[in-house]
Amino acid sequence: MIAELMPSLRFKEFTQEFELSKLEDIVQKKISYGIVQAGPHVEGGMPYIKSKNLNNELRVIDLDRTSTEIAKKYKRSEVGPGDIVFSLRGNIGVSRIVPDSVSVANLTQGTARLSLKAGFSAKYIQEELRTSRVKNRIEAISKGSTFQEISLTDLRTVKVAIPEKAEQQKIANFLASVDTKISQLTEKYHLLKGYKKGVMQQIFSQQIRFKNDDGSAFPEWEVKTFDELLTLNLRKVDKPRKEFLALGVRSHVKGVFHKPNFSPDKIAMEELYTVRKDDLVLSITFAWEGAIAIASGADDGGLVSHRFPTFLFNREETTPEFFKYIISSLKLRYLLGNISPGGAGRNRVLNKGDFLKIKWGIPSLKEQQKIAQFLQSLDKKIDAVNEQIEQTKLFKKGLLQQMFV
Repeated sequence: MIAELMPSLRFKEFTQEFELSKLEDIVQKKISYGIVQAGPHVEGGMPYIKSKNLNNELRVIDLDRTSTEIAKKYKRSEVGPGDIVFSLRGNIGVSRIVPDSVSVANLTQGTARLSLKAGFSAKYIQEELRTSRVKNRIEAISKGSTFQEISLTDLRTVKVAIPEKAEQQKIANFLASVDTKISQLTEKYHLLKGYKKGVMQQIFSQQIRFKNDDGSAFPEWEVKTFDELLTLNLRKVDKPRKEFLALGVRSHVKGVFHKPNFSPDKIAMEELYTVRKDDLVLSITFAWEGAIAIASGADDGGLVSHRFPTFLFNREETTPEFFKYIISSLKLRYLLGNISPGGAGRNRVLNKGDFLKIKWGIPSLKEQQKIAQFLQSLDKKIDAVNEQIEQTKLFKKGLLQQMFV
């Protein structure tokens, strides 16, 4: 065994060298793919696993089903709990271990079964398949230009570095505990997001009301048009002669994006418009898709084309901190779609006049402040959990780089 295959991080009780083995040598059943043509979905039929199913944890409820007759013809490719299912095409190399909840299933022509011999840990082998060394090898032997795939013949010859059984299991158990932590944090993240969504619906339908600091009720909400809350404010400037910061707005309320050091030669327009912090800025061609945002300090001074009108907030009526939660609502997305006629994409152009005619229930400024503070506190919790998830993933990535070869 060559020294390069020794990992840099090990549990201290293990010193035995890793061994390189072909995948075909560590499986008890021949590595094979499954059903070529599954036919239409058959309720109550045999579930089968497609490549796209491997992008998430495997659940029976998510799987399509084929007929009993077709399933019988492909009994040789059935999988059960503990087997590894490997994607042969599209998302090549993505794999999942069949959980206990999936007692039996079949595959498609785009997925392969790795049913390991006794003495090999499925969790360890799955993580080994995710290492850079193995992924690079799989990528090198995959074929196809626009639609890549790896053949069964090539997959069977892929070599994996394997320690003794006890070390495999210890590594697998340790990484499984990290995965459990990631799953728990992810569940917490989704619960917080779901809670926030529900609370926002109750706030904007006025099922939840806030009270003043002295316990008194705030005034009733008033229905106002956007032209009472916003003023169109276009700061026209000549196109710079040197490179500049160009801005755009992402769809799905994902905020403003930057194109730094943008060459003036790349845009034909001779006049652009300046964006300032706390502007409401939207894309008239993709507003229907949620391309609307409130500019941050990092966006201040950036330039946009005429397709991105900017609006000032009437501070006597509303604030950017509160309005941030209006623009993220599904109701506003629906209304923006209604005033963006056309087919799809750039053919759906928002009418700025109609935008300012949108009606919305608005609370008093003091209640707006209470609402914004409450929702901001939820956002901080959600961001903190998301940061924990990312840090834990980075921790695991570091482990994979050191505990595997």
